[in-house]
Amino acid sequence: MRRYARGVPTDPALAELYEARAQTYAAFGNGAIAEHALRLLPEGGSVLDLGCASGGLLALLRPRAGLLAGLELSQTAARAAAQVGDLVVHGALEDSVLPFEADAFDLVVLADVLEHLADPLAALRRACGWCRPGGAVLLSVPNVAHWVARLTLARGRWPAHDSGTFDASHLRWFTRDAVAALLTDAGLRGAELDAIVPALRNHVGAGRVADVLEPAWQALGRRAPGLLGYQIIGIGRRGA
Repeated sequence: MRRYARGVPTDPALAELYEARAQTYAAFGNGAIAEHALRLLPEGGSVLDLGCASGGLLALLRPRAGLLAGLELSQTAARAAAQVGDLVVHGALEDSVLPFEADAFDLVVLADVLEHLADPLAALRRACGWCRPGGAVLLSVPNVAHWVARLTLARGRWPAHDSGTFDASHLRWFTRDAVAALLTDAGLRGAELDAIVPALRNHVGAGRVADVLEPAWQALGRRAPGLLGYQIIGIGRRGA
């Protein structure tokens, strides 16, 4: 039975901000996160998507999952996600009381969440507590060491955008090494790191040259993920 639970967000101003950005964050378009989630979630397993937006990832996992749960700060997005998930809570990861049971989920996802929090490590440790022993925690964050971000900073600029690396609501920034340390400090084992390398056409424009050079560009990205990766994906397993 599907259930929508309305909490009382700790920070009403932050809840108002996310409500205003509900449309910006509504569409789920992170194919790499979806691929990893499908790989990590056992057939009939349970998943908790922290920062589930309108439920795009939950919808993709529905055919495989036995239980879909989510947490979302935007009330509008949370109500939409409740049409997909079995339990969707309107609230924030920092809220003192959340109705998720310890050791209950095979997979816990934090896609583009931790950069919005004042204490990412504490939040990740809390999320790990909802993951069952042996289960997986999957996260993604923007890479502030991406070459475009480096070039922007080298020009003396710190822009404020509605989304992306320089989203004005970001409180923390990460590099590849920082994500690796975060996984370790949270007590997760077997850390895996991946990077999302945008297509070359995003930088030079569409055309035959970009298409021909794309395989080489992606190969270069695999060799230098800390420089060419726009987003960093981290995966860890909870110990027994």
